[in-house]
Amino acid sequence: MTADEAVVAVLDALETAAVPYMLVGSLASNFHGIPRSTRDADFVIEATPGRLASLAGALPPGLTLQRQGSFEAATGTTRYVIELASNPFVCELFGRSDDAHDRERFSRRQRVRLLGRVAFVATAEDMIVTKLRWADAAHRSKDIEDVRNIIAVRGAELDWAYVDRWAAEHSTAALLEEIRRSIPST
Repeated sequence: MTADEAVVAVLDALETAAVPYMLVGSLASNFHGIPRSTRDADFVIEATPGRLASLAGALPPGLTLQRQGSFEAATGTTRYVIELASNPFVCELFGRSDDAHDRERFSRRQRVRLLGRVAFVATAEDMIVTKLRWADAAHRSKDIEDVRNIIAVRGAELDWAYVDRWAAEHSTAALLEEIRRSIPST
């Protein structure tokens, strides 16, 4: 099973198990910006023990949900991993937190066509807001590049008032402005 086939299988299993979700991370950044390679697929889910059990049962052979969740420092949530047999690619499931932005971005998720399926994906604005937080907290250059690429591709259509509000709330407005200045005008 390839990485794309694994993502499709997880999307199908989430739908079958009725687990509310949205794709985030590099796959969502790739959807909204300029694609780059990745070793995982990140999902935010509304997890309950019953939903996780249903999800585990809906996964096809070759995909295994590790039942033991772990605390994830960058997001402050519980992280579950779906492993793909004989492949280092993983699907990471992060529980939706009670953080105000996490709740709002989940309610704003959009249905898009991705990998031949209809799937829920975080909006471009919410990817920018989240990636700014991660870049600020973890100092990861790939998050800054993802923000730059999303703005370069979608800048004209973004709800800048929304992005600016959350950047001010999260104290990432200066970083956002620095990134915006680094993008050449076309």
